[in-house]
Amino acid sequence: MASFAAELEQSLHRALISANEQRHEFATLEHLLLALCDDNDARAVLRACNVEIDQLREQLASYLEEDLVSLTIDEEEEPK
Repeated sequence: MASFAAELEQSLHRALISANEQRHEFATLEHLLLALCDDNDARAVLRACNVEIDQLREQLASYLEEDLVSLTIDEEEEPK
């Protein structure tokens, strides 16, 4: 079983990859929350709060793609 710290590190890594793939200048809390939707411990907490995880994932993906266009950087720039 992976430790809490290892799973959190994996989630942070997925958030950074997502931001890079979308050419966003920064990784935001929304990138992290989307990544946490794939973390077993985080999913359990979200379910305990009656969160519809699939709906949350869809809404976050839409927000990142449509509403954070201002964070998009040119190909020559490196994401932070």
